[in-house]
Amino acid sequence: MNRSFYALLFSQTSTNLGFALYTMVVVLHLYNVTGSTALSATVTLISVLARMMSGIVLPSISDHFRPNHLLIFSQAVQLILLSGLFILFLQKLNTVILITIFIVLAFISFFNGFFSPVKGTIVKVIVPEHARVKANSLLSSVDQTFLFSGWTFGGVLLAFLGKQTTLTITICLITVSIIGLFFIKMNKASSVAAPEGMLSRLTSGWKYLFQHEGLRIIIIMELIETLVGSIWIGAVTLAFAKEALGKGEAWWGYINGGYYLGAILGGVLVFRFSKFMQGRLTILMLTGSTTFGVLTFAYGFVTEAYLALLLVILMGPSFQIRDLAQETMFQNSTDETTLTRILAAKSTLVQLIFIISIVGVGALTDLIGVRPVYILSGSLMIISSLFGFIHLHIRGKGLSLEREGESAS
Repeated sequence: MNRSFYALLFSQTSTNLGFALYTMVVVLHLYNVTGSTALSATVTLISVLARMMSGIVLPSISDHFRPNHLLIFSQAVQLILLSGLFILFLQKLNTVILITIFIVLAFISFFNGFFSPVKGTIVKVIVPEHARVKANSLLSSVDQTFLFSGWTFGGVLLAFLGKQTTLTITICLITVSIIGLFFIKMNKASSVAAPEGMLSRLTSGWKYLFQHEGLRIIIIMELIETLVGSIWIGAVTLAFAKEALGKGEAWWGYINGGYYLGAILGGVLVFRFSKFMQGRLTILMLTGSTTFGVLTFAYGFVTEAYLALLLVILMGPSFQIRDLAQETMFQNSTDETTLTRILAAKSTLVQLIFIISIVGVGALTDLIGVRPVYILSGSLMIISSLFGFIHLHIRGKGLSLEREGESAS
């Protein structure tokens, strides 16, 4: 790994840790001032919607900037907006201030939504093909470790230091992230403005995503899994802890922490065996996806809390293997300019389906109960994996994604 990669790792870690702390600060501030759970939950909805819009807009501007410069710009804007949010928190809350806070939150999430798609493009440029699985796993495991720490100890930090100080720490973390981005050196020209029209730039990623046989199968699998992905949001996992396991909020926290712990272990495993994964991305992605579905299905039947915690910990590695193999396959699929557009289109689709999932899973849980929801979700994940196995492995549509430069069928 080169200096540019470690600068990206440093920047990503600072950004995501800062975003976790900032989210906790905003939710706590709104809840303490208004006492409204609905208003606090609106923060998540605004974040998802803004990120979806970010994915729609990103392809129209990505050609005009080098990826690292685009991230510096987006981080700088977030820094300004966070400073404005700090000032807003000092004001007495009224309707105008509340609306302004939500507008600022939307713009912060919009620009934060640039990071993941552009990061994937930067990894493709600065990391050789043979080292990408290892690079993606290191980015993921370090990120999960700090997110685990952020979400676990963020509440303690807020309790001891208060909202203003914690938000100041967030501002410092974004500043550190920007500094890290200046150390990324791009070896290839990646921002030449193409002679395409606006509409072509906006739609090319979508077209490529669905015209490439391998990517089309992967995105269908991704959307099926995202459709039931909200079973892991706070309200549903809390309901399962209370209704299915007969436990309280403490075990709700253990379940959430267990998943992050499993994700960290999964990232370490992928990093350790990255050479083995090279050339086996398709079968390992399908294995991880199938295992995650089977574990989710089994989780729906569990009544013993310790067994539920063990299953959740095991889900982390299986999901990481699936996710990191898939990310590398996307990076192998095309050049960096088109890759940014593809990842932006994928992000938009996933955010849209996740919004539908939040509403649908919540209503379904109220209708049939939390245990059947997990069983049904696990079944759909297994079906998705079988669909992928037939098309990607048996019919060989994943072969073009194993190595960079192989043409799509």
